[in-house]
Formats: sequence, structure tokens, C-alpha cells
Amino acid sequence: MVMLLTIVSGIPAARAGTPSDPRQEGPTEAGLEEEFRRTRETLRASPEFKGHDAESHFRFGEALHHRGDLTGATEEYRAAIKLKPEFAEAYRGLGAVLMDRHDWTGAVEALKATTRLRRNDAEAFYWLGRSLMARQDWPGATAALRTATQLKPDDAEAYADLGLVRMVQGDPAGAAEALRYAVELKPDNADTHNLFEIVRTHQHDPQYVARAARRIVNTLFARE
Repeated sequence: MVMLLTIVSGIPAARAGTPSDPRQEGPTEAGLEEEFRRTRETLRASPEFKGHDAESHFRFGEALHHRGDLTGATEEYRAAIKLKPEFAEAYRGLGAVLMDRHDWTGAVEALKATTRLRRNDAEAFYWLGRSLMARQDWPGATAALRTATQLKPDDAEAYADLGLVRMVQGDPAGAAEALRYAVELKPDNADTHNLFEIVRTHQHDPQYVARAARRIVNTLFARE
């Protein structure tokens, strides 16, 4: 039981300013729809959001997403993309809001479009990697997270997630390498230390490491 608690506590948290941690609980979107509707009407009266061009829809989507209106934000991001099909930022915003809605397939599609249009967007590759983790596409997640670390070598969270994916794949050595970078970059992160300790303690038992990592991933992306 102690080991299980240690494993579960080793879940890498979502970084600040990114899509919400799937484990967080709160009022349902449906229960807040009337409040969101009033907010949309109020915001639409603002000169900043009165336009019907792609940029106006994008700004409106950003404002709604910031307020937790996932349905409204999704509609506005899609409207922006329809008017401007190569709008990388709108795809990025759409991917983030779909992650918040746990629509991992939709998020992957949107974030793949972002990375196709902006090949140097480290944050988009990181979010793509997490979305692919949720879908248990381990090779895809590995590729996306590796790219994120190449584009942003000081990204401790990307290294930690890469280490977790390598654990799932039964590769303690690869996991240890990624987690070592994560610990060096952010030495005060207890969750990463826990993952690193699991790998070091069970480096000769890849199956144990993989099972432990799968439990962590399943908890991380469990639906509320």
C-alpha cells in the first residue's frame, strides 16, 4: 500500500498556464451554461470582440477559455480556423480547450495542425505529447516530447513526461536519462524525484516499471 501511494503521488502536474489538470474537480460546464451565455453576450458588446474576422473570433475564444467557457471557446476557435485555415494560434487554442474537455483525439488533431504550421512551437509539442499520452500512443508521445525538449532544452516538465512514457514502454534506462534531466532542471519537484526513485530502485525489472507507470498515467488522465 505504501508503494502504491508513492507511485500515485508521482503524477507530473500540469504546468501553469496550460490546459487544466484532468484530475481537478469543480462545477460542471453544463451547470454554468446560463452564466456563460450571459458572459458571452456582455463580451460581444465590447468593441474588441464585435468584428467577424478570424482575429476577432480568436481573441473572443481566448477570453472565453480564460473564463472557463469551453463550449464557447471551442466555437470561436473553430470559427477563426474556418475563416483562416492556416491560423496556427487558433489551432493551438483549440487544442488546449479540447484537452480541458478530455477530447484527446480532437486535441491531437488540432495540435498536430499547430506543429505543422509552427515547427518551432515547443509548447504545442509538449501539449501534443500529453494528448498522445492520454490516448496511450506511446511512440507518438515519445516523438512529440523529444521534439519539445529539443526546442526547449530547459523544459523540466517535458523531460518528466518523456521519462514517464519511457517507463510505460519498459525502458528504465531511457526513463532514467530523461528523469535525470528533469531533476537537474527542477530539483525541488518531489513528483519527479518519486518517478526517478521508482526507476532506479527497479531498473532491472522493466515490467514492474511499466506497470507502475501505467497506473500513474491511468490516474493522471482518468475522467472526472
